[in-house]
Amino acid sequence: MIISASRRCDILAYNPDFLESGLKKGFVEVQNPFNPKQIRKVSLLKTDVTAFVFWTRNALPSLSLLKDLEKKKYPFYLMITFTNYPKILEKNSPFFDVALKNFVKLSEIFSKERIILRYDPILFSNFTDKNFHLKNFRFLVENLHPYTNRVILSLFDPYKFVLKKMAQIENLKLQNFREEEIIEFLSTIKSIAQNFSIETQSCCEGEIFEKAGIKRGACIDATLLNKLFYLNLHYEKDKNQRKECLCQKSVDIGKYNTCLSNCVYCYANKKLSC
Repeated sequence: MIISASRRCDILAYNPDFLESGLKKGFVEVQNPFNPKQIRKVSLLKTDVTAFVFWTRNALPSLSLLKDLEKKKYPFYLMITFTNYPKILEKNSPFFDVALKNFVKLSEIFSKERIILRYDPILFSNFTDKNFHLKNFRFLVENLHPYTNRVILSLFDPYKFVLKKMAQIENLKLQNFREEEIIEFLSTIKSIAQNFSIETQSCCEGEIFEKAGIKRGACIDATLLNKLFYLNLHYEKDKNQRKECLCQKSVDIGKYNTCLSNCVYCYANKKLSC
């Protein structure tokens, strides 16, 4: 069983005690997001956990926990989202110096192969237009490439409730482009990453990324887990995810509407906090 921690919230940044307590007890209780009264016990025993895959913006608050997992020989890798957007879009995301410290520390301890950058989602707006992204992405990979081998990319998904949140942001205007313009933009993004020897993969995307030469990827990647930890996982698509998702089947132990990063574009929080 692969444990995803978590698509729904940033456990490592804001609630490491939840995971630490679960490891001591041997399980965590997870609420069904569609039926809150339904609670599932998910085992965290070493004999039951094949690997952890962590999603976070800042793993440093959980560094001692990660070191303990390493000591106990739990396989895991980390995906660190860092977009470096203006604070009007991601109020509580780390500043660049924290993100850099994050990457350096984790890469030195666990190896760069186990630290993955997520530049996700790519949001086109009057605050983050194409020129912003090209300069911003180049700045990030120029500084972070010694500490990671891969970047995962996706475009913003305009869920209705997310658009309602965005409507509350004064002066925020989204931008739309023709397909050929997006392909040209993504091709440039790929070239920038290649210049720093970083592999590009897409997340839950289709032909538009492939036309730009960016292959479809899996965030929870059975092939990567096999390579890193000499496992023998056979690919099984996670049926709980979207059609375009290629992730390996896993169990997510997070809870929606609890993340404190408060990114206005995020699907995991339905309300915009003050």
